[in-house]
Amino acid sequence: MKLALGTVQFGIDYGVANTKGQVQIEEVHAILNYAQKNGVNTLDTASSYGNSEEVLGKFVVNDFKIITKTTSIKKGVNEVVRNFHQSLKNLKQQKVCGLLIHDINEIEHKRFDALFIELARLKQQGLVKKIGASVYNSQQIDYLLDNFSIDLIQLPINILDQRLISNDSLIKLKKHNVEIHARSAFLQGLLLMSTDTIPSWFNPIKDTLKLFHKEAKKQNLTKLQLALGFVQSLTEIDKVVVGVDSLKQLYEIINASSVKVNAVELSNISINDPIFLNPSNWKV
Repeated sequence: MKLALGTVQFGIDYGVANTKGQVQIEEVHAILNYAQKNGVNTLDTASSYGNSEEVLGKFVVNDFKIITKTTSIKKGVNEVVRNFHQSLKNLKQQKVCGLLIHDINEIEHKRFDALFIELARLKQQGLVKKIGASVYNSQQIDYLLDNFSIDLIQLPINILDQRLISNDSLIKLKKHNVEIHARSAFLQGLLLMSTDTIPSWFNPIKDTLKLFHKEAKKQNLTKLQLALGFVQSLTEIDKVVVGVDSLKQLYEIINASSVKVNAVELSNISINDPIFLNPSNWKV
């Protein structure tokens, strides 16, 4: 099973298509149970996801592989390490599968090298199995590969955002034996929205979105099946991180995950403008 469960919605109100807000605790329990029974064995979280880690800590999540992320380096490397130990307490875990540098822009910080040394130390201590970073572009990937020994990377990829495919970044990562987790498979839900409900701010890319909808109909697939099938079909991708705000959504995603598509034939349904591909740039 390539699916990993993103838990940001468990801690905060998140996503352009989310109309329900933060997931209620009873629903979280149902989601985790269903995920476990259906082979979804990886949870993606972060201390900055509101109280997501504390919510997960309320349940027995020992059978899951947990990936969490660092806090900001601005208050010092020791503070990052202290916060990681707090994450372990919040999660009620003695160790986690992965620890990612959350804010890759802190590469520019003079203490970034020292931070990575501390992550390697946490790995040596057996508190973390794999270390790495959450990135946005190929320049960040190249910098990490050239300067550090990383095991795991999380990156954005979807049918609209094929930049890391076309520039061979995925192939390069695999040559370095890096585990790749894809996020933003649905572009925060934008790909699953009907054309009528998409905010007008996205008008410049509506033709491409319509092309995506048209391709789904042509292949007799739902938008969900085509969007998920595209990312899952990429052989370099080890996990596809999907966030849900209800058990129904997880049920639909797991059902859709069996669909296979030919990603090579879908290269025309893509754009290159980071204004629309990076949700942090959205004006909605």
